[in-house]
Amino acid sequence: MALNHEHFVKPTDPILIKIAAPIPVDQIASLKTNKIVDQILNIAYGEQTDRLKPVLVGVAAPQLGISKRIILVDVGADGHGNVSNLQVFINPEITWQSDETEEWYEGCFSTDRVCGIVDRPKSIRISAYDQAGKPVEGDNSGYVARIFQHEIDHLDGKEFVAHITDYNKLHWVEEDQFPQYRDQEAWRNWPVKCSSEKWNLTKGI
Repeated sequence: MALNHEHFVKPTDPILIKIAAPIPVDQIASLKTNKIVDQILNIAYGEQTDRLKPVLVGVAAPQLGISKRIILVDVGADGHGNVSNLQVFINPEITWQSDETEEWYEGCFSTDRVCGIVDRPKSIRISAYDQAGKPVEGDNSGYVARIFQHEIDHLDGKEFVAHITDYNKLHWVEEDQFPQYRDQEAWRNWPVKCSSEKWNLTKGI
């Protein structure tokens, strides 16, 4: 079942450029916080009952109009459409990142049809809390590390486009073109560019 885009704020919503509020540690396991997390999880799984098949690889609470430092990351995603293990991370922080970087494509429900090639650290270490309020820490690399960085950027009011200085690496991808863009790695030489003017129009600037 497809994801309902109506749950996401529009690309022009100012919450997307606002720094999200941390959740006090003593409130992480509270009923109020758990209701917020459950709301985000329900959106992430769409109308599916199979919790092994999320319909997205990551999401940050601000994308759904909730200015809290909560993200979901599928730690089993591979960048080729395979998903398996969506987990909750509250107040996540990157405590270490590698000097080695790599380029890969990124897209986002909060940037409409705009995708692009972003250079990011290849490996990172994450510190956060789970839904029960238990501290968690882990090393991640490759595509999963990229998802973490992308979603934490959202908590800091930043979108992936901010990392792109060469507009030849910023692309316009129609929804029905995305499987080709992703699976055949056509993103490496995508012919349809998104100019700075078109990006500004998307953001309502």
